[in-house]
Amino acid sequence: MLRRIIQRALVPLALTLAACGDDNNPVDAGHDDESHADAFGVQIISSGQELARYENGEVTGEIEIGHGRETPLLTVRFIDKDGDTFTPHANGDFSLSWKVADGTIAEVEQHTADGAWNFHIVGAENGQTSIVIKLNHAGHTDFVSKEIPIHVEEDGPGEEHEEHEEHDDEAEEGSE
Repeated sequence: MLRRIIQRALVPLALTLAACGDDNNPVDAGHDDESHADAFGVQIISSGQELARYENGEVTGEIEIGHGRETPLLTVRFIDKDGDTFTPHANGDFSLSWKVADGTIAEVEQHTADGAWNFHIVGAENGQTSIVIKLNHAGHTDFVSKEIPIHVEEDGPGEEHEEHEEHDDEAEEGSE
């Protein structure tokens, strides 16, 4: 008889515990899409056109820029597990960072006025380098892309680079 009482008590407990681990549970109060963004890839866009993408372990495209020139505004969109693009909420917990493989060939300039998910690449010397894009959340890195190629050539595209007083490139790369 004690065995039946224990069995009857364990069945509902087992069902409750099994339901708690279900990520698709619509009643899950701890699941808040605004507080966490699961990125599985990244897309870099300029003037509505995709320049480069990292998705499913593969990089396609590249960023091209002229020596002594600056790209138009580049926008980062992250890619979720379903292939949809998103920009994390700018609530202070999410931030963008990057690492340029060779800063003597190209560097990143991010102007505060351009927004948190936008930046420019400045071509410093002719050659090839790459950039790794990172999505940070609450003091840790949630996502790191593979290396996205940057190609700098003498007569490459872009506008003449002018020094901007307000940019965050040194502070951003200094946090690496």
